[in-house]
Amino acid sequence: MIVGIEILIEKIPLKKLLLAIGGLLVGLITAILLASFVLLIPVSEPRTIIYIRFTLYFAFTYLGIMIGLKGVEELGFIFPFLRGVKEPERLLVVDTSVLIDGRIYELAQGGFLDNIIIIPKFVIQELQGLADSAGDMKRQRGRRGLEVLQHLRSNPNMDVNIYDIDYPDIEAVDAKLVKLAIDIGANLLTNDSNLAKVAEVQNIKVLNLNILATLMRPNLMSGEEIPLKIIKEGKEAGQGIGYLEDGTMVIVEGGTKYLGKIINIIIDSALQTSTGRIIFAKIK
Repeated sequence: MIVGIEILIEKIPLKKLLLAIGGLLVGLITAILLASFVLLIPVSEPRTIIYIRFTLYFAFTYLGIMIGLKGVEELGFIFPFLRGVKEPERLLVVDTSVLIDGRIYELAQGGFLDNIIIIPKFVIQELQGLADSAGDMKRQRGRRGLEVLQHLRSNPNMDVNIYDIDYPDIEAVDAKLVKLAIDIGANLLTNDSNLAKVAEVQNIKVLNLNILATLMRPNLMSGEEIPLKIIKEGKEAGQGIGYLEDGTMVIVEGGTKYLGKIINIIIDSALQTSTGRIIFAKIK
């Protein structure tokens, strides 16, 4: 029996065990005080006194243990040492680039993100700084990020939490994101390949939207025929450039004379680069 108890204790996380013991003690003290109050009423039967004490002790120690274990879920964001005591949640920290990108809303709305989305205040502050900047491009990016954030928060089907925390001793937002993900045991959603590498070194699971988009692109085979609109001229003489629906660039030999027109092309080859995939094709 003792060995069985030892094995059981080894399987229970230390923080959970301490909270259970704390809840038990609080419940027991409450039961003793309540029993003393109740028994101020004269009771002639000693057996009745035993029943009353037992019932109160059992009920309040059980409640104390349950509140100690379940209530920690609400206390985890207030007392940092309690984080990680509750059952693991699917937390996802979102960086600035993802909000500016905007695709997170469609992913979450489509049910592909069943995580609790965590957006730290310092990310919102960075977006506000961009939205107030003098440059038109930065201002547009900041405003777009804030609009996407508003859409996420206004959708009742999405679990979005604004995390009011900052790390004054850390200047870079990327470093703050990594620190936050480590502290709350969350995954990280980003478009920034450099941030992704830093996070992975820290054993943080990273979800990269660009990699996901690459994986979801149709796998066109050599010799396959597709329609394409030629948008502009290429760098080389005679080349025309068009784009697939997912944004993949297609370079068409001899496509210059078909500018603004939709033509049938035949896939020749594809090249994967650091910025994405480029497809080479020829006119049918």
